[in-house]
Amino acid sequence: MDDGQDIIIPDDTNPQIELLLPNAKTVSVYSTATESENTIDILWALAFNNGKKWVEKIEGARIYRNGSAAQLLPKLLHVPENGDTIVCIANCDPVTSADTIGVTQATISDRFRTRGVRGYYYGGEHLPMYGSFIWSDNSGYTCIMERSVAKVQVQLGTSVSDVTGNFTTDNLSWMIYNGAYAGRIKPTSPMEYISYPYSDLWMFTEESYRLLQDGNATQREKSIYLFEYPTSIYDFKGRSISSDVQFDSLRQCILLKKFNAINDTSYYRLDFYDFAKEKFIDTKRNHHYLFTINKVRSEGYNNIWDALKNPGSNIEYTIEIQDDAKRIISNGQYAIVSYANADTIDVLYNATSNLLMPDLAFDARFLFPVSSPYYPGLRNEITVSPSTQFSVNTSQLTGSRSPIEITVLNPMTTPNLTLGYLDFYLGNIHYRVVLRARRIVVF
Repeated sequence: MDDGQDIIIPDDTNPQIELLLPNAKTVSVYSTATESENTIDILWALAFNNGKKWVEKIEGARIYRNGSAAQLLPKLLHVPENGDTIVCIANCDPVTSADTIGVTQATISDRFRTRGVRGYYYGGEHLPMYGSFIWSDNSGYTCIMERSVAKVQVQLGTSVSDVTGNFTTDNLSWMIYNGAYAGRIKPTSPMEYISYPYSDLWMFTEESYRLLQDGNATQREKSIYLFEYPTSIYDFKGRSISSDVQFDSLRQCILLKKFNAINDTSYYRLDFYDFAKEKFIDTKRNHHYLFTINKVRSEGYNNIWDALKNPGSNIEYTIEIQDDAKRIISNGQYAIVSYANADTIDVLYNATSNLLMPDLAFDARFLFPVSSPYYPGLRNEITVSPSTQFSVNTSQLTGSRSPIEITVLNPMTTPNLTLGYLDFYLGNIHYRVVLRARRIVVF
């Protein structure tokens, strides 16, 4: 994850597109994106304005800071104009220039496909992404990229109540059943169920995956990435079901396996279910579904089919959706949560009067796990520099989402595009945001 030391500052005279790859919206606890989740092999940039204007293909080797949370594309061969819709597509199936002829915003997913042959992505693979924005000299050139798949992981809680006595990472693995075989690179509203290419077959992972606490597991073995589809209201065959129905055997689920001895394996089912709202939940792109197992009430089923046909009442686990954080800067113990759309923030100021204008740059907060809460002695500091040019409304983060307001102190004498820095310190975490004073004239 970006530590804030190497910040991208776009060149205003030759504007370049900044790609922002926020962490997946997490389920249950925070996490940081891996390098592979941020890496781009091939990126296609398209411009639309009353139809397609141009298309460019960009190799990943030409992208500055490829693999980090904020990247900078090389200068485009074409010159975007104000009002153009810029679309950025990464890591899709191979596309030729001929495939892009006649493409429209409505047909993007038909021309730029995701790899649906396997029906999922391994941990460590480069993931399909999509982003778009309106090109404007006033608002900047940042494109927020969303991964077109959801990340799924499983872990044990801090103290699992286990009646079996052998529920450990050494003998546990898991698989996905009843998932979608394909997905779209571009999001749809509402989210669509896509049955192709295998309209009447189960999608299940042939490989077994490991729990996060397994120190011997590889990145590939700890994560799986699924195509999004409305799992709350459709089973894998596309049959409509209610999100309030307590159980349906054909819903997408996790099959947990516990190896007890030779010829002795037991199985548990975990559903994508929000226990707080008592509803099944959708599998959404760019979301991280982390299943945390807290209690094992009984031994599992003796075979896979019994486990799939019955609710997982013999096991307790948690899963819940958090908020729309754009960046989560973590040291593995706690985190700074930022809602900034970019690492360079324009701070507006009125150049025609001495009236100070606080500008709401973004929201931020800190995040600590319940088992290890924030303690007052930990370093918690927000600074701004140069302090003669900028000020900030608060000196510390809190556990609640709070506004960070920046003020240009000398509006009548501050040059346009004056640069500054906003630094967050939490324990040994340092997160830096570049400030750019942008003059506005009010008559």
